Amino acid sequence: MSSSFESKESLLAEFQILWDDAEAIWNANLMESDFQGYVSSDFPGVFEELYKLRGRVHTVLEWGSGLGVIAMMAARMGFSAYGIESEARIVQLAEELAEKHDSTATFMHGTFIPEEFEWEPEIGDEFQGTEMEGESAYDKLDMELRDFDLVFAYPWPDEHSLFHTIMREHGARNALLLTYDGREGISLTRMD
Repeated sequence: MSSSFESKESLLAEFQILWDDAEAIWNANLMESDFQGYVSSDFPGVFEELYKLRGRVHTVLEWGSGLGVIAMMAARMGFSAYGIESEARIVQLAEELAEKHDSTATFMHGTFIPEEFEWEPEIGDEFQGTEMEGESAYDKLDMELRDFDLVFAYPWPDEHSLFHTIMREHGARNALLLTYDGREGISLTRMD
């Protein structure tokens, strides 16, 4: 187990290899139907946020984890890290990538929408690409959304409000929601 307070430079050098490996997997599989909704995040930007949060949060969950790069970075920095992904094939690839990089991140196939969540479109929450159907991954993890200090998500353009609603209703009080948006960048919100 490594120290969670290693220098930025050494972590960035290590993570560059992880990012390159993830990009190679994506390039090799981009024509597969499982990868049609896959979009890579701003890994360096998310790294900066995670680096600042070391010692302040302990459990990290990546919603729609894809190849699990964010969860693997979090695990490497000393967080207990998990990822939930709706595509079984991508979960398998994430687990293989985690094994290659000796990551302790845990990945689960299923939906990150809690079973008890009731969608209310009249309040403006929209679903665009998030998988609502399917088995909730929280039972498989033997955890609940409120067990996580920090959730990372890359919402589809119209789903920001929805993700905030899910966190307010089912996340821990004072949990953090870290989001990336291709247009607006990275945002960190504390849930009240």
